[in-house]
Amino acid sequence: MHKRLKKHSFFARLCLLIIGGAVSLFWLIDLLANHTEIKMSQLEQQHQQTLQGYGDQAEKLYLAGNLGALEHYVNSIQHNENTWAAVVERHVTPLANGTLSPLFSEHIYLGRDISWKIHLYFNYNPIMDVPFSDNKTHFLIQLPAHMRPGHYWKITYLSIQFILPIIFLAGFCILIYRAIMKPLKQLERATKRFASGQLDTRIHDKISSTDGEFQQIAATFDQMANCIEHTIESQRQFIADFSHEIRTPIARVETALSCAEQSINPQKMLQRIRKDCHAMRTLAEDTLTLTWLENESAIADHAIERDTFDLVDLIDSIIEDVQFEAPHIEFSTTTPESYLIFSNSRVLGQVIENILRNASRYANAQITTTMTPAGNIEIADDGCGVPEDLLRDIFKPFYRVTSKQKSAGFGLGLALCQRHIHRLQGAISAKNNPSGGLIVIIKLNSSQVQM
Repeated sequence: MHKRLKKHSFFARLCLLIIGGAVSLFWLIDLLANHTEIKMSQLEQQHQQTLQGYGDQAEKLYLAGNLGALEHYVNSIQHNENTWAAVVERHVTPLANGTLSPLFSEHIYLGRDISWKIHLYFNYNPIMDVPFSDNKTHFLIQLPAHMRPGHYWKITYLSIQFILPIIFLAGFCILIYRAIMKPLKQLERATKRFASGQLDTRIHDKISSTDGEFQQIAATFDQMANCIEHTIESQRQFIADFSHEIRTPIARVETALSCAEQSINPQKMLQRIRKDCHAMRTLAEDTLTLTWLENESAIADHAIERDTFDLVDLIDSIIEDVQFEAPHIEFSTTTPESYLIFSNSRVLGQVIENILRNASRYANAQITTTMTPAGNIEIADDGCGVPEDLLRDIFKPFYRVTSKQKSAGFGLGLALCQRHIHRLQGAISAKNNPSGGLIVIIKLNSSQVQM
């Protein structure tokens, strides 16, 4: 579970950021909208003092009993403020022998108290109430238009509901963009360096992000870079080796031609030219085959033609041909009477024949072919063997171990065998024989055995 979370750490972090950011944004907008609305709904202190002053002056005139002056004062307020105003007495009479609670009598209002907030959504100005000291008489005035709060409420509301989220989300997107683009830019720069020929470019240990997704991308890039670098280096080495191998027969052909032109054993020189041309043709054909096998390493298993055949009969027929060409070698076999497999007899036959012919060139007197119960083929000779540290190298193209025996080949045989066996989903390896010589082991795919 921990590995899975680590692998998708960027996804988890992104989810937490988006969920947390969305919840925070909704909370912030609601808090800010409510706070702003409350602040903008309050009457300004100056206007509260003005309305309270109107009420206090009206109360003085009322208590003095000067109703004419009170009427004139209220009319002047209505004229000056372009609104409605009045002084009223409140009479609440309970019916059906009911009684009034003192609390109700003390806190009854005919309009809004000047300290209360004004609802900004109303399309009319409310009636404001300034009670007199007797709590029965009230100065009422419809809030003058110039005193109404929230003149910029619509713009402020739109800013809070739309502009603020846009700014917040834009900043959030920038953070996510930078978090994504920083490692991608590093990958882009590494790719450009690699494309320019710096094949040793690697990024896994240098990428800034610790998220599992980007670490996986970096690891994949390094894996691709290793593969491409190995392929290019192999191709360069392959070309160099091929050039080196082809140079010798070409030099011999040129020497033979020069001798033939000078009438020095022309018949022998023609035979030498024919022999070297055949060697160069063989080298070219083997090289093309090896290149094709390497390029077609991704060929599907079903693309290879297969049939059922007896592996023991195939080995016996190949040994008979090789023994005819090497009569000084004693061939012995340890195989079951029959061993049916479902594979490609032509390809497998080429591999076995190539290994047997190679063994016949290095064997002193004996070659032993053994089939194990698991279906592995072991071909052992009694030659000089191969140094332990070179056992893997003998399957490389153009590689030849220095020995006293003179090899007539170009070092492509075992490389071709390895590619062929891999195509058949098998494996090939070599080890030294404790009693002397080399043992080549062919491991067949167990699913191909038809027992």
